[in-house]
Amino acid sequence: MNQKRYFCCPPDNKTEGKNCVINMKQNFRCFIKKIPDKIHSQTKTFMSENIAMFKPEKFVTNQVMCMDDYHFIILHSKPPKAIINGSSYSFKKGSLISLESGTSINVLVNEKSNTCKYISISVKKDFMDRIGLESFGVEKLKFEKFENQYDNYLLDAINSFEHEILAYGNSASLMLKSLETQLAILLIRNSLADNTFLDKRNELYDDYIKKSIIYMHKYYSGNITIDDICREVYLSPSHFKRAFKNKTGNTPYQFLTEIRIDKAKEMLKNKECTIHEVARLCGFVNSGSLSAVFKKHIGISPSEYRKVYSEK
Repeated sequence: MNQKRYFCCPPDNKTEGKNCVINMKQNFRCFIKKIPDKIHSQTKTFMSENIAMFKPEKFVTNQVMCMDDYHFIILHSKPPKAIINGSSYSFKKGSLISLESGTSINVLVNEKSNTCKYISISVKKDFMDRIGLESFGVEKLKFEKFENQYDNYLLDAINSFEHEILAYGNSASLMLKSLETQLAILLIRNSLADNTFLDKRNELYDDYIKKSIIYMHKYYSGNITIDDICREVYLSPSHFKRAFKNKTGNTPYQFLTEIRIDKAKEMLKNKECTIHEVARLCGFVNSGSLSAVFKKHIGISPSEYRKVYSEK
């Protein structure tokens, strides 16, 4: 398989682009040399001047790696055990692993499989220390624990960083520097976050969810969209969808559909409206759309549901 590398280089300038690739590789040469070719050849790499992001398909196992720069791992599935600075650790899926410069890590072989979904981010030490000083007033970053929680803002910043490099390379260097700074600040915030900060953040999300539910109950009869709701609560769609699912267990669309179905059931019971009117008043495009969704959720059609209640 060909190695998938994405560097922040101008796509329309071959000479400048070649020099840019060389500079990026030099910045992270020490770390990349520690990755076996077999693994690195199957790794997607997104690299800028100060940040290198890797999306491997496997862990580097049974090899002690000492981090020259700051290193972060976002786990999308449960990883094998790891030895960090001489002590054994087991990490959970959904964690952010934060490693300071000088930390050594050795991922142990998992007998079942060492395949794992994760994102690995390396940030240049001098750049990260400068961000820590300018943004947090900390001369030397010190993470109290290796395993931390990450928020949706960090995931969005990662997606923006990846998109910028894929779409524009280094053609908008100011944008890329801005994204580097944003990503570094969010990595520090998530790695330094104490329980008080996490509680406040969760309370804030709770408030957003409550407002969105109120909005759905108020405007369920209209042709409202996720974007409409997000504008109301001042969240990006990606943030909102994840926060809503985490809090309620349903997607916003599923939740809105349940509200509409409940309202339709009430109207069908009182027999004052035709099924076409019920569909229109409950936010469905037409009676056919109502019938399809209603039968999927309730098990019978709206007309059958009305008949059942008329016989009671």
